[in-house]
Amino acid sequence: MSKLVRSMVLVGLSLGAAATGAQAPDATVADPEGHQVVLENDHVRVIRAIAAHGYKSPMHSHLPLAVISLGTGRVRFTTPDGKKQILDVYPGMAFWGDNVQHSWELLAGEVNAVGVEVKAAKGAPAPAKPSGGAPAGAALDPRDATIADPDVHQVMLENDHVRIFRALAAHGYKSPMHSHPPRVIVSLGTGRLRLTLPDGKKQILDLSPGQVLWIGDAEHSWELLAGEVNVVVVEVKAAKAIETPPPSPSSGAATAAGVGAGALSG
Repeated sequence: MSKLVRSMVLVGLSLGAAATGAQAPDATVADPEGHQVVLENDHVRVIRAIAAHGYKSPMHSHLPLAVISLGTGRVRFTTPDGKKQILDVYPGMAFWGDNVQHSWELLAGEVNAVGVEVKAAKGAPAPAKPSGGAPAGAALDPRDATIADPDVHQVMLENDHVRIFRALAAHGYKSPMHSHPPRVIVSLGTGRLRLTLPDGKKQILDLSPGQVLWIGDAEHSWELLAGEVNVVVVEVKAAKAIETPPPSPSSGAATAAGVGAGALSG
C-alpha cells in the first residue's frame, strides 16, 4: 500500500477513536441539515454530507463507516475529549472510521462526501491491520474484477468489513467479463456504459457525479460508450453470503433495496 493510502487509513481510524462518556447523537439527528440519508437497506446506511465554507457540525456519532470524498476542502475535527485534527480531503479520497464521535468545522473549500455505514460492523472489534489489498493467504476468484481487469479496478483499502476500490476508464474502454460481491457505488464522473451479462443480455447504465447505487452480486462485461468511468466502490463483506434477489425489469434504476444484478460496479 502506498504511503498516501496508508495515511488516509490512519487518519480515518484516529477520527474514529473511542471516546469516554455518553454516546453522541446520531449524525442525522444532531445535524440533519449537514447529513442526509440517501440509501438504506439491511446491510448499509449511506449518508451524504454537504456543507459550504464556515459550516460547523455539532458533536455527533456514526456507525463504523467508509467515507468517500467528492469535493475538496480542509476540515477541523474535534473529538469528545477535546483533541483536534485537521484533514485535507479531495475527490476520490477514501478512509475507514470506527466508533466515530466528533464535531467538525469546514475551514476551506467544501464538504461533499458519502459515508457508507456498515451495519454488521456495529459492536464488532476494530478491523485488524487495514491494508491496500487482500488479506494474506486469501484467494480471490479469477473472475473477481481486480483479477480479471486489474488496470481499471485498483484496491484502495481493505479490512475485515469492506474492500474499497477505485475504477477509472476512458471513453471506448471495454472491460472483460468479471464479477463483484454486493456493494455501494459512488460515482465521481459522468458516463454511459453498455453492460453485457453472461447470458448475452445487454443493458445501458448512465452514471453522474454524486450518484449512489447499491447493487447485489453481479457478473458482467462493459463498454464505455461516452464520458468516463470514475467510481469508488465499497464492497460489503457481510452481504457477500446473502442471496441476491433476481433483477427486476427496471433494474437499471437505483433504489434503496438495490438495482439489478446486472448493473455496474465499475
